[in-house]
Amino acid sequence: MSRRAAKFLTVGVILVIGLIGGWFIGRSPSEGPHIDNASSCFTLVVPAFAQGIPADQFPMNEAGISAYVNANQGIDLGKAKTLFKILEDATKSYVIGTVELANHGEDFWPHAYINKDGWILVYYPKDEPTSKLFQWVGYQRDVITTTTFRDVLFSLGRKLSLDISKFDAKMHYYHFQYPDATRLLIVVDTTEGSDDFHYTIPTALTVYEVSWSHHGAGIGYVGRPGSSASSIDGARLCSGGQGTYIVCGTPKDEYMIPGQPHVVSVSRIDSGWAGIALLFIYR
Repeated sequence: MSRRAAKFLTVGVILVIGLIGGWFIGRSPSEGPHIDNASSCFTLVVPAFAQGIPADQFPMNEAGISAYVNANQGIDLGKAKTLFKILEDATKSYVIGTVELANHGEDFWPHAYINKDGWILVYYPKDEPTSKLFQWVGYQRDVITTTTFRDVLFSLGRKLSLDISKFDAKMHYYHFQYPDATRLLIVVDTTEGSDDFHYTIPTALTVYEVSWSHHGAGIGYVGRPGSSASSIDGARLCSGGQGTYIVCGTPKDEYMIPGQPHVVSVSRIDSGWAGIALLFIYR
């Protein structure tokens, strides 16, 4: 049985393994806290172009979790229109639509806002879980260097012939439905057998959303499909059969209550591996 320590990661220029803001993680109470490393928190930042926009206008009334960058150079909107799988709105200043996310089904394709002045924002609608930004494709089960949003921003930048060399330094994340939220925390655990970790939200924090992403990789032995599952406190979040798949969702609000300990479990039967990522939006 292969067991890996769960990893705390903050989204910034690069996702960093760490323990943030007093969150507790451990194998069991008897083992005490298990900390891989520590790093500073990443702050969610509202994009400058959206400041002052009324709540009933885009993107305030449509977008949930988002990532954006200012390329600091003009963008040809005529060229930008050709990049959308579905063009939803087009003006002299900006275009909005759905763009493709490589190696993912259409349910993972995000929306994009492209402004002629250089702003590019990708987002999932407000009713979608934040966990969709976790990028399992290419994940090596050790260090995370990207998200689904980052991949889309870089892809759009290249196709628009923009200078993407500074995109990592200029990228920011923001959740439009939680304007008071300041941080995004990701916890990820993977296993080839079964594994679990514990978390307790400090009472000093306000949590606005907890969401999860489950990944199953492998096809099982010949004639026997592999399967994987994940749960919180024994309540099943996801279970699946053979093949490679990603499923995202939002657990019950009870998992956001400060001061209550929870156990997150993930398992894989037969060949391959499975993983779960929990994403917390909080302040």
